[in-house]
Amino acid sequence: MFYGRRFQLAMVVWSLIGASMALGQDAEPIEDPNLLPAQYVVPGGAYAPAGSVSSPVGMVADPPSPTVRVQVRVPASVAPNKELPYRIIVTNVSQADAYRVRIRDPLSDAIATITKIEPSADNFDPKKPTPLPKELHWSLGTLRPGESRTMELTITIKPTAKEIRNQAYVSFEHGQAVITKIERPQLAIRKSAPKQSTQTNGVAVVVEVSNPGRVPVSAVELVEDVSKGFAFTAGTTGEKGAEPTQRLWKLGTLQPGERKLIQYRLTAADGGELLASSIVKSPDVPEVERSESSTKVLVPGVGLELSGPPIVSPGEAGLYEIVARNTGTLPLTDVRISATIPNDCTISKMTRGGQHYRDRIVWTVSRMSPGEAYSVRYGLKANTTGKRTIRAAIEAAGSVEKSRELITSYQGTADLTWESSADPQTVQMGKTGLLTIRVRNTGGETAKNVRLRVELPADRAQFVQATPRDTRASANTIQFNEMSIPAYGSLTYTITYRAERAGQAWFRLRLEDHSLGDNPLTKEQAVEILGSR
Repeated sequence: MFYGRRFQLAMVVWSLIGASMALGQDAEPIEDPNLLPAQYVVPGGAYAPAGSVSSPVGMVADPPSPTVRVQVRVPASVAPNKELPYRIIVTNVSQADAYRVRIRDPLSDAIATITKIEPSADNFDPKKPTPLPKELHWSLGTLRPGESRTMELTITIKPTAKEIRNQAYVSFEHGQAVITKIERPQLAIRKSAPKQSTQTNGVAVVVEVSNPGRVPVSAVELVEDVSKGFAFTAGTTGEKGAEPTQRLWKLGTLQPGERKLIQYRLTAADGGELLASSIVKSPDVPEVERSESSTKVLVPGVGLELSGPPIVSPGEAGLYEIVARNTGTLPLTDVRISATIPNDCTISKMTRGGQHYRDRIVWTVSRMSPGEAYSVRYGLKANTTGKRTIRAAIEAAGSVEKSRELITSYQGTADLTWESSADPQTVQMGKTGLLTIRVRNTGGETAKNVRLRVELPADRAQFVQATPRDTRASANTIQFNEMSIPAYGSLTYTITYRAERAGQAWFRLRLEDHSLGDNPLTKEQAVEILGSR
């Protein structure tokens, strides 16, 4: 193929970007770092590399654009009546596919006939070479990177033509498409609360509301409902609900992956089960999300029972029992059970472990589990008649306490003691001696039936007189009539006798009273009689 010097090479390079069908051709930068990059698609169904977010305001990484070059090769000159060959070369000089590549070659009026065309043009039929179309069209489809296609065209020129001009055009389509997934808005809720707590400590609740989806969720609200008997502490955030046991938090818009924590504390009026129910909702989410937490609130509690007799007979002891019980749900430690000792009462017995102080008995228990009971017993005696207030109490660590009391009527009794003496201890026969008996009532009641009887030693002593004088005397027995001795009082008896015979003389004494029952007091008093008749 030869090329003339005086004719310029007709060559036009066109790079025509077709009408884009891409949604993201002129897309704005992605300014939300929580949005996932879309997937980009080019015509023909193949996916181009997906865009990426390199920074909070990163730009989409677009697929490369194709560049297509068209070259027309033809001799610079030709003789009249000779055929003129053309070669039209189309090359994809880029690294991207070019789609729907078309060659358009307008035909000059100087062309007489087309003698060769390879490949055949879309709008030219060699079997019907006339009339010539105004331009030739070739549809080449897709040109891959670096791919080249050549169209060969041979023509004849009209005799009157001085020159001929041929200008070929190339067009192709390059598009960029993106796919955006339609994601359903989502909300999630998670909460934590202790399984157990005490009434004094209250209950701390933490609620986490999050957006696990890929799209923002607007107008998010959290509603908390708690069991009756529990109250939100002062300073709790949020808005008060329709009931005192309800709170509302408006959280606004949650971005994808964002979470918010809500913390609050509850106080308990009493023990029991705390049920805290959470509801999170948004107009964007058709269904509400729910979560619940359950906390057992432990409370200390004590029960105390005191039992004992309403009346105690004279000389008897009143027996009492204290039953302490842990009625709460919290273990009790350092438990102290105490019983008071009324005035004029003495302890007759008590359960082991009790410590006797001036006016009380105390038992200490290191620990009592919920429902556990502990029993102690003790006895009290009183010497005087009257009502006694019996008190019992229980105290435990944590300022838990309770007390009980009851009234017992004690019937008092006399308590007689006595002593005797002889003056002198040694008596000369024919002389007189004095026997003295002193009786004391150490009890709180009057001894009303005190009876003293004295037997003189036979043949050794002779009764002379006695005081008190109200007596009944026989040969060797002196019986004093019944006397009364007031509470804490005393009575003195004397017997004057005359010594009759030498030797040791034994005086036998016997004291009786209702307070002594079937056990009268007895004793003997010896006197030595000296001399002879």
